[in-house]
Amino acid sequence: MRIEIFDGHRNIGGNKIRVVDSENDAFLLDFGLNFSRWSMFFEEFLNPRTGRIVQDLLKLNLIPRLNIYREDLFDETFEDHVNYSFLFLSHAHADHTGMIGLVNEKIPLLMTSETLAVMNASVNTSNTNVLTQLVGKKRVKATDKDVERGVREDLRVSPRTKDAEPLTRIVSFPKEPETLPNEYKKVDLTSLWKDELLVEPVYHSVIGAAGLVTRVDNFWIAYTGDFRTGPETTEEEKYWLETLGERRLSLSLRTTRFFENLKDKKPLVLIVEGTRVTREEDTENTEKDVFDNAMEVFKKTKDLIFVDFPTRHLERLFTFLRVCMENERKLVLMPKDYAYLIEMERIEPLWKLTDEERSHIRVYHPGKISYINLEKEALIRARDEKILIHPEEINFSPRDYAIVAGYWDFPHILDLDERILNGAVYIHSTSEAYTEEQEIDARRFLNWIEYFNIKPRGIEKRNEKVVFTKEFHASGHVSPKSLKTLIEAVNPDYIVPVHTLNPNWFSTNWPEKVLLDSIIMI
Repeated sequence: MRIEIFDGHRNIGGNKIRVVDSENDAFLLDFGLNFSRWSMFFEEFLNPRTGRIVQDLLKLNLIPRLNIYREDLFDETFEDHVNYSFLFLSHAHADHTGMIGLVNEKIPLLMTSETLAVMNASVNTSNTNVLTQLVGKKRVKATDKDVERGVREDLRVSPRTKDAEPLTRIVSFPKEPETLPNEYKKVDLTSLWKDELLVEPVYHSVIGAAGLVTRVDNFWIAYTGDFRTGPETTEEEKYWLETLGERRLSLSLRTTRFFENLKDKKPLVLIVEGTRVTREEDTENTEKDVFDNAMEVFKKTKDLIFVDFPTRHLERLFTFLRVCMENERKLVLMPKDYAYLIEMERIEPLWKLTDEERSHIRVYHPGKISYINLEKEALIRARDEKILIHPEEINFSPRDYAIVAGYWDFPHILDLDERILNGAVYIHSTSEAYTEEQEIDARRFLNWIEYFNIKPRGIEKRNEKVVFTKEFHASGHVSPKSLKTLIEAVNPDYIVPVHTLNPNWFSTNWPEKVLLDSIIMI
């Protein structure tokens, strides 16, 4: 058995891992974007050339030299004598799936139906990007007409004809989705690998996260992806049930079930994340704490409220929806946010809104001239459902609403009356700034907050520095204490740390078990 960590080794994010058995059959674990390495060469307005994207990324050593890339993007081959059985996608965060668009469509994608829903909504509410392209049209070599227009003949271009060859993905799931878009072809999970193969859900900051457990050369190995823990006592479980409901309690216990089932397998190898083992944190917030802290603010506020969290973090959306229901407010979503709910309901019925929940949803009608795919569908559906709301309705009764709006949405608040914005409350319910660019964005965003005299919570400026107070955010990653407890309970023979800046934390705790090389032979 050979485990090769092409990315995600001694850094956080960008996981690209290959497991090869003794017969040279292999599978991949995630294919994400390494943001720290990416930012060394690219930024928002400086991107790789789409016509030679694979060549560019190979030259910059941002992707591995494997025979896994789409033939319509890249027709060269490497000395890579491996048979690829599938690519497992642990969850729908860009640092794990952000380069999936480059991968050959003949390699089946294994994931939960929830992950597909989030990925599909993300791709179809944003501008086309080859890096994340799931389906659509294949690219073609520059035609004579393209060359006449000055396009270089070695470039791959978007097809101009309606009969262009479609890009169809092969997908597989541990549980059948309610519906599957026509652009995907489903295969049975049992056909992917020669031995037992299990996909077990875990609890993370995006719904649908899962780990992989399988047998390789007659030994069990496991990959956790990213995960966090939920309630740990009977009293905590009871509180979750009473305040957030049975569906949310079940979601929060997914990690516990994953590790309980893994113990029985006695795995030879555990490939495990360690994001937080380098972070010194005074608090250990959970989604329950986010709910409690938000409830306190909502109860005291008589003005308009803005809440800010990542759109794909649907669990946080359900948290603030519940808070709104308890405080007689309507949660106002942007059309792209509503698209995530629609797509999740369509593919995974577990997350369909109840009638009561639906009665507390409104969709903001922004001052946009054009909309993208599912975003347009969401807008039209909201209009048909009579939940599309004009800014004037919010101006008339601001205390009845909480608007989901972040950095990129705030230009739309210019349609609201300044008297309504003055004294409104903004709740920052997302992560802190980790990069210089994010710090600059946070400062710029606070200019909006200060200009309209909006009261910020969860973020503030102290001595001209941006400070994130974090009371409305819960980490998506397991704490060092809980991680140690879980690993010791599973008791694997070998531990392979990934997605961490401090692999030495693992070797300090388990010096005889931890394997720190990027290429591991067992």
